Amino acid sequence: MRPRQAKGELKSLIDYWKAGNGIGRNFTAVQHMPAQAAQFGEIPDGLDGRVIELLRRRGIQQLYSHQSEAIGAVLRGEDTVVVTPTASGKSLCYNLPVLDGLYGGGTALYLFPTKALSQDQTAELNELLRRAPDAPEDWEAQVYDGDTPPDVRRRIRRSGKLVVTNPDMLHAAILPHHDKWAPFFRNLRYVIVDELHTYRGVFGSHVANVVRRLNRICQHYGASPLFITTSATIANPKELAETLTEREFTLVDKSGAPTSERYVCFMNPPITDLNQMRRQSALSTAGNIAKTVISKECGTIVFTRSRQSVEVMVNRLKQKLKKGTGGLDQRVASYRGGYLPNLRRSIERGLRDGSILGVISTNALELGIDIGSLDVCILAGYPGTVASTWQQIGRAGRAGDTSLSIVIASDEPLDQFIVQNTDYFFGRSPEAARIDPENLRVVVEHLKCACYELPWSDGESFGEFSVAETDEILTFLQAETNLIQKSGLQWKWCAETYPASEVNLRNIAEENFVVVDITHPEPKVLAEVDFEGAHTSIYPNAVYQVSGVPYRVERLDYDERRAYVRKSDDGYYTTAMHYAAVAILDTFGERDVSPARVGFGEVCVTDRFVGYKKIKFGTGENVGYGELNLPELDLHTTAYWLELPTDNFPDLSASDDQWARIVSGLGSVLRTAASLKLMCDPRDLQITIGSVTQDRWLSRSFDGISVRDGAGKEVDFDEPIGQIGPVLYDPTIFIYDRFPGGVGFGEGLFEQQREFMSLSRDLILGCECEHGCPSCVGPPEAGHTDVKASVISLLDRLAFVN
Repeated sequence: MRPRQAKGELKSLIDYWKAGNGIGRNFTAVQHMPAQAAQFGEIPDGLDGRVIELLRRRGIQQLYSHQSEAIGAVLRGEDTVVVTPTASGKSLCYNLPVLDGLYGGGTALYLFPTKALSQDQTAELNELLRRAPDAPEDWEAQVYDGDTPPDVRRRIRRSGKLVVTNPDMLHAAILPHHDKWAPFFRNLRYVIVDELHTYRGVFGSHVANVVRRLNRICQHYGASPLFITTSATIANPKELAETLTEREFTLVDKSGAPTSERYVCFMNPPITDLNQMRRQSALSTAGNIAKTVISKECGTIVFTRSRQSVEVMVNRLKQKLKKGTGGLDQRVASYRGGYLPNLRRSIERGLRDGSILGVISTNALELGIDIGSLDVCILAGYPGTVASTWQQIGRAGRAGDTSLSIVIASDEPLDQFIVQNTDYFFGRSPEAARIDPENLRVVVEHLKCACYELPWSDGESFGEFSVAETDEILTFLQAETNLIQKSGLQWKWCAETYPASEVNLRNIAEENFVVVDITHPEPKVLAEVDFEGAHTSIYPNAVYQVSGVPYRVERLDYDERRAYVRKSDDGYYTTAMHYAAVAILDTFGERDVSPARVGFGEVCVTDRFVGYKKIKFGTGENVGYGELNLPELDLHTTAYWLELPTDNFPDLSASDDQWARIVSGLGSVLRTAASLKLMCDPRDLQITIGSVTQDRWLSRSFDGISVRDGAGKEVDFDEPIGQIGPVLYDPTIFIYDRFPGGVGFGEGLFEQQREFMSLSRDLILGCECEHGCPSCVGPPEAGHTDVKASVISLLDRLAFVN
């Protein structure tokens, strides 16, 4: 427990900053949210008396109103989705019905999206079971995931009653071997789906098909479990739950839990470079604020947008705190994906018991893992969506005391839009989560899995596909793969291997890279890195950081998926440079919007890795670079594109490098406008600009914008024009989904082309800069004409064309 004076000093700081002093001079909004008292409801009569006795033993005479409403709905036999804020007691909404079902001989399946959340919630559930009256000794919630030892797996399959797992294990390890789980499935009473809002995009589409298979298996064993789901605040929780499970849901979204006093501030860091209109970095600003509040012993969490940012900040913050007294530098930790489980668990324990006072994290701590009570939440950059922002803000103020959250804008256009239009944020409902369970590619894979699990009978349909459509898919699979054969009135899987092992729900390469520390004679595993991330973090001579400690990669064994590292005192970190090329595979729609052309369809995006920069710790100075030679990465997805025929813009394309900068500036604002128009996380979209006919692509080089050819070689802007035209001829701006297979964002932009262009134009006109800045079309460069005016001129021609 932190000292009471820390609470008082935080209040004093808030008052000081609110008055416009210190960093308060850069606040663009301060929203005060007063504490609210709890609203209670009765304990539903239908609960087993022993469950009610358990509540009495814990001193609970009443439930919060949303708990009472949700449990009542479940006991009436209604599938239920609960949407209330962080720390509002959502887990009781499903744990009490599950306990009630246990007393009646039922079983329950818990699905959590991450291993960490599974472990955290299992501990809470087992604490509840230990206090349950007349509970048999074998009542235990057990985690069944990739880390579960084989002997424990066998015991869970044989006698498990409360199984805690994730969708990936349900898909690949439980459903294909359902016969070993027969007693569990026969008595399955409840399926719990926590953090519903994380099931979006292609991942959510896969999980919806896993649920279809689960329902089919349950029907085979004569079970019809109820679904209880919980979610952070999103625009469409009921719709998402119903699409995911193909059932009708009761929505409970009015929280009765008490809330503590909260201040939410938006901050725009000061401009530090007037020539290029650059602001102090959000990371540096967040570090300074974190030092201030941690020095006053306020429990603090800082969210950053990348793993590298986490490591850079924790390194800087520890150095700053080391200069003070009290050993505060030892009470700061970093938390992100890639850390080994024992390190993550120790950090979580430290946050709960107060031994760790500050943590720097990616959104890995955004979900509901118990990290105790914190006073301050600092967001180093806008998270990208209203929903994620509120989820992160909710990590502070869990103990009933006053909390402070500060959202610090970066130079990114979306950040600047939000920080200068805070009414948009506070007045906007959170974004919707979209999935497409009928995605044919996804459906085909899961239909194969379903045939392996149980023979498919004639007259049986799959999801929204009719009997005839399902039969057509099966006939196609028989003809193309010969893995499914029709025998009498049934379709059967004929191969020895089971298909689920070949279907990855998250579309991530299965083999992570292992980072091995060879600093000492005895090598030890330091961390794991996902396949895609390895290309930008553990390439040869990269500096890889763990808990702020730098290691240099001495050797990368790509085939064996291992990187060998040694502690580094070089004084710099590295950042990879790469660019993408796009090939159009199939055009779903295309039309002229003179003087341009737009389309959407299926594309292949190829990521090419060309080099890395060395950035000095502390100053951010570029102190060198190196070359990279790594395999390319391909992504098959869907995209919107805007083609700009160079000959239609003679006034803007006369200069090669200026034309490239205009198109680059347009691309920057289109990406921001797309995320606003589609109400999606900007990280779900990516942009690539290039000439398809020339195979030349815009890239960020060491000195700014450059153009690279298909071999990765930089093309000189001043080369003689002897071929077709300018260095970037007939450039096309591609905005594509970052999900394999795509989720259809491109079609939305294509259908609303005029509104999309108008919004883009309004965003630039609304920026206060004169000639361009990082927040709209990019910073102005010496010797170049006004890019901002040129982009506005270009959009003027596009915004009024249907």
